[in-house]
Amino acid sequence: MTLDSRLVAFLQEPHVAVPATRFPSGRLQATPVWYLYEDGRFLVNTRRDRVKLRNMQRDPRVALVVLDDDPYRYVHVQGQVVEFDPAGGAHDIDRLSLRYLGRPWTYPPGDAPELRVSVFIAPDRVSCFGF
Repeated sequence: MTLDSRLVAFLQEPHVAVPATRFPSGRLQATPVWYLYEDGRFLVNTRRDRVKLRNMQRDPRVALVVLDDDPYRYVHVQGQVVEFDPAGGAHDIDRLSLRYLGRPWTYPPGDAPELRVSVFIAPDRVSCFGF
């Protein structure tokens, strides 16, 4: 899927994204995350014990909203998880941390490199508001 150059420029900035996943009951779950848009896919990173990861492993359908500081400017993505990468998880959380904080990830208690998993989401449909 090819995105408009204005959207790509917006997605290259370090905004907060909120993925929505589905519990087995159908109830929705949403959590703010860091993301990276590259090669036509969205990269998010999480720990192995997180609900959103279990939800995506069971049901790869995901909605993702990327928010601007202006709440009336955002990108809404509907897509599918196309890859889980536990081997690249530690490397990718460092990349995301450099993007958002300017330094490698500092692991808090309960987190460790071997617990990180990268998740790649391919967009099926993209809409926006405020562009």
